[in-house]
Amino acid sequence: MATLADSFLQDLEDLEEEHDPEEEPLQKKSKKDGKKGGVLIAGDESEDEIMDAIAAFEQAEKSGSSSVSDMLKNDEFQKLMDEVRERKDEQPALELGKQLSEEDTEYPLITRCNSLVREIDDEMLNIHRFVRDIYSKKFPELESIVTSPLDYLQVVQRIGNTKDLTTIDFSDILPNTAVMAITVTASMTAGQVLPKQELEKMMIACDEAFTLNDCKRDVLLYLESRMSGLAPNLSALLGAALAAKLITSAGGLLNLARMPAQNIMLVGSQKKALLGMSSSSYHTQGIVMMSDLILATPLEYRNRAVKLVAGKCGLAARVDSFHESPL
Repeated sequence: MATLADSFLQDLEDLEEEHDPEEEPLQKKSKKDGKKGGVLIAGDESEDEIMDAIAAFEQAEKSGSSSVSDMLKNDEFQKLMDEVRERKDEQPALELGKQLSEEDTEYPLITRCNSLVREIDDEMLNIHRFVRDIYSKKFPELESIVTSPLDYLQVVQRIGNTKDLTTIDFSDILPNTAVMAITVTASMTAGQVLPKQELEKMMIACDEAFTLNDCKRDVLLYLESRMSGLAPNLSALLGAALAAKLITSAGGLLNLARMPAQNIMLVGSQKKALLGMSSSSYHTQGIVMMSDLILATPLEYRNRAVKLVAGKCGLAARVDSFHESPL
């Protein structure tokens, strides 16, 4: 009588007899060839993809597309800035008591510059976000200390990958309290050193932001030189420089004329974060607060004076928008 072990052995012998030894090399060979072919095909595809990526990168470098700002690459923007710089030092020939009107050849350029300042500010904010996303790997706490976009870019460009910030001078950019906060926080940050390629890209973005800021200053200087013809009443009330800033911040003279006084008070105000452990913030005063009329007023009457001046600015803007004679 066969035991259980004998039956198992018999089953194994039957399986060995059913297995054909000649098929094994063929199967192994086919599997090997198939695997080899698959690797070659995959290798060819990946090699093509790598070559395409390298070619695209070289083409982008040659075409100058390493620039972050699309505005600086815009030919229309460059032509507009060239025209602004040419006319910046010129004075329009206007008769006494007359304003620039829609029939004047320079009027479309002035109205375009009013909106151009806002567009430049938006482009600078986009660059600030781009740099912030990269530099947060190196110094994530810097954003909460330096809230101004332009100051942030200046600080980032000076720091770079430097670890010891005591050797860097920030006195011309930030107050002493902010400098101390940056120095102490940088010594305890968990950030990492940026790769060379990311650092170079970030530095290019910072330079482009500074170039846009120079363009903004040229546009404001041009508008300031035209305020006597565009908004003589508002210029007489605030001065040409503040009138130009107020009009551009409001988005144009017509937008300013439509604003109520309480909104004019807040035009140009920015949100500031408090230093230290506090997470709260406050809003700075608007452009109207910087006028000589307000600064010459005693502190206890300034809030009331701001409301009065803002109301008068609205009236002056409405008169200027209808091209009436000065007040």
